[in-house]
Amino acid sequence: MMDLVKIEITTPLPAEVTVGRTYEIKGTATVAGEIGPPPFLYAEIQKKDWYKPEILEETTYERGFAIPIGGDFTIKWEPEKAGKYEVTVVATPAPLSLPVIGVPPVVGQSDMMSVTTVEEHGKYTELQIVSYGKVEEA
Repeated sequence: MMDLVKIEITTPLPAEVTVGRTYEIKGTATVAGEIGPPPFLYAEIQKKDWYKPEILEETTYERGFAIPIGGDFTIKWEPEKAGKYEVTVVATPAPLSLPVIGVPPVVGQSDMMSVTTVEEHGKYTELQIVSYGKVEEA
């Protein structure tokens, strides 16, 4: 089955992200090749826990906004928990929070991105020690 919507990720998420920071997924989405973007784009974010079956995994959706003519979109995501995630951009004909009977929920999807989130330890993340010495006691 061919997807009605083509989604291309131009700026994917990094492989490792930090909890509490905001990241952007950028790309383009077009309906049937040239018609423009679909009305609803979301990042489907699934937290992958090795001990949970797929049906019990935590899934959230972050809404994206596409430019009407070119189909360029940006979706922002701020991870709240450390762990392993799979992120896929999906296009739908209706809002995911309001499913429509008889309408397929997903009409296009991007490649899946695997992401690991980590907790930020301390305030200084880019700190480097360039020299050190013994402190003399007075």
